[in-house]
Amino acid sequence: MKLLIIDTETADTENTLCEIAATLYEVGEYSGAIASISTLIPVDSNNAQAINGIAPPLTQAAHPIYKSALAFLREMADITDYAVAFNAEFDFGVVNQFLPDLISVPWLCAMRDFDWGYHSINSHGGYKLTDLALWLGIGISTVHRAGDDVRLLVECLNRHKNLRQLIEDAIALSQSPMLEIKALVTYEDRHKASKAKFAWDGDRKIWYKSIRECLLDDFVKTLDFDVSVV
Repeated sequence: MKLLIIDTETADTENTLCEIAATLYEVGEYSGAIASISTLIPVDSNNAQAINGIAPPLTQAAHPIYKSALAFLREMADITDYAVAFNAEFDFGVVNQFLPDLISVPWLCAMRDFDWGYHSINSHGGYKLTDLALWLGIGISTVHRAGDDVRLLVECLNRHKNLRQLIEDAIALSQSPMLEIKALVTYEDRHKASKAKFAWDGDRKIWYKSIRECLLDDFVKTLDFDVSVV
């Protein structure tokens, strides 16, 4: 089984792509990275420079070689079975918006679909890739560049003792539809929703959360308030 481990960096609230990285990863008798690419995408401005450290003039230096990198990325995508991103919902949207038809295989979310056994969260909450890596005993030198984050996730996979089972369980979970639910709490009880890792949507005035349908019943049993499907 081949996975395409992928990460993106964006430059603005429109999620304009300014960097993409990917590693083709084999899961089998011998598991590990096969090939990798990482390239900047030319942009004129980067409102997220303070976070990812990518200066727009640096992206312009990617002319014209970034196109060759994207062509190699397409070759890797053509032979992969699943695309994997730590926050797949975000990266899926970015890739489909700016590189349509690049990836035709299903996506798996390493944060929400993979059961790492990470003790400080449950399968319904979110956490950082760096949190997972540190828990696995992986040192961290740099973050917020696509290539760095892909290599970090690859090393997390390398450290797992039963990688095939991890992936097979994630595939099964990913086939369950994603639901958005809202917490039925009063203003006075809003802390309950926050504690259960619901997020506040100021426009809709609701506490909401995304969750796999197959996990909903068990999750609801852990709550001391009611929910409804949006």
